[in-house]
Amino acid sequence: MVCGFATDAMAAGFYLPGRGIRPLGRAGAYVAGSEGNLNALWYNPANLAKMDHLQLTVDLGLIPLDFDYTRAPRTMPNGDIRTYDTVSNMAPPKVDPQVLIGGPLPWKGLVWAFGIYAPYLSGHTFPEDGAQRYVLIDNDRSLLGFFHLAVAWNIGDHFQLGAGFQNVPADFVLVNMATGYTGLFGDPEDPNLDILTRIELKDFFAPTGNAGVTVGLSDWLSAALSFQGPVVFSDKDAKLTSRLPSHPESHDAKINGDSVAGNIKFPPVARAALRLKRPSFDVEVDGVWEGWSILKEIKANPNDVSVSGLPGLDTVPVGPLTVPMEWQDTYSVRVGGDVDFSDSFTGRLGYAYETNAIPDRRYTVFIADAKKHMMAVGASFHHGGFTLDGSFAYYLMPDRTITNSQWRQIDPTDNEGKVTLIVGNGTYHQRYMAFGLGATFEL
Repeated sequence: MVCGFATDAMAAGFYLPGRGIRPLGRAGAYVAGSEGNLNALWYNPANLAKMDHLQLTVDLGLIPLDFDYTRAPRTMPNGDIRTYDTVSNMAPPKVDPQVLIGGPLPWKGLVWAFGIYAPYLSGHTFPEDGAQRYVLIDNDRSLLGFFHLAVAWNIGDHFQLGAGFQNVPADFVLVNMATGYTGLFGDPEDPNLDILTRIELKDFFAPTGNAGVTVGLSDWLSAALSFQGPVVFSDKDAKLTSRLPSHPESHDAKINGDSVAGNIKFPPVARAALRLKRPSFDVEVDGVWEGWSILKEIKANPNDVSVSGLPGLDTVPVGPLTVPMEWQDTYSVRVGGDVDFSDSFTGRLGYAYETNAIPDRRYTVFIADAKKHMMAVGASFHHGGFTLDGSFAYYLMPDRTITNSQWRQIDPTDNEGKVTLIVGNGTYHQRYMAFGLGATFEL
């Protein structure tokens, strides 16, 4: 089930606005407007309390990523200028399903819901010999899913509370290239000195939770707040596999040991909303904070791993591998709403603006992120106890040219960065899209 309801996770959990087909059409402005809908599990579990029938929601999102990177030219020791070919993301569009079910409990005012889902994001795959290889080759095989059980309480018509328990099993897979360059011979980017590395970190019990409240201020105006807890993924025995350099001087090179201890953190999220509801339409404005500053670094502590057989060096223990991230909190404003054109047809629109989490000095192909403008459209067709939803969203992110990167090659013998190169400068072009279909059944 983890593999069936999972999405790329190596983007450190960047939650694209609009997870879920119906919320997608409102650009994720669904913290107050999710009353009686199972997508409230993620946005605000308090709104589950408005459900009066057992419901089942099944939907499928498709998230493609258009990503090109042209690395900045490098001045060689002899004064020549080396240029690099543009590399493009080759990962297929990410397929992201979800299944949600819930309904009233025997006790008046209480509702339950359970869901399996994942944040919206797309994977990254680049050429093994591309200019980006020292940052990332592949993270598309990473998997993550939320298993979520929640209860909500309807305290009268104007006050709802809800809370949920979540387990977030994950299998992170990161493939990139290190370098075996020691400064004694060759070049830091000599392909014959490249060390292909693959780290797989698994954590199948990563508990967290969320909670929310909705208050009816009048018959036509409501406010809502919700909070998503942080998640910490930890693996004391993550697997490290490597392909050693092909350079003749490294013929005797050997990596001893295949295990590292590491962790990755996902952020807390706070949401606030104000919603205007009239008989034939509703519109809401949401503010969302995501605490990405929790991701200060990614650290892997090798479990007795060493490198031996490199020319001119004895056996060298591999110390803690720390990749500074220094991410920053993000903020977004989301505006969206529904219009009922008839008893059987509802249309929706949405717009969101979100700041970026990655400062320029840490920007790389590791994740496509920039300030985002999201435009969304969606519709629902209702017939009896059946509803069919469809939505489309486009995430416009301005191209970025980075000139002050501090991201260096990874070198197991050069933790202090004395011989490695800066590899993050260049021009980034990135665009996300998301679209899909979903169905809800009253049982």
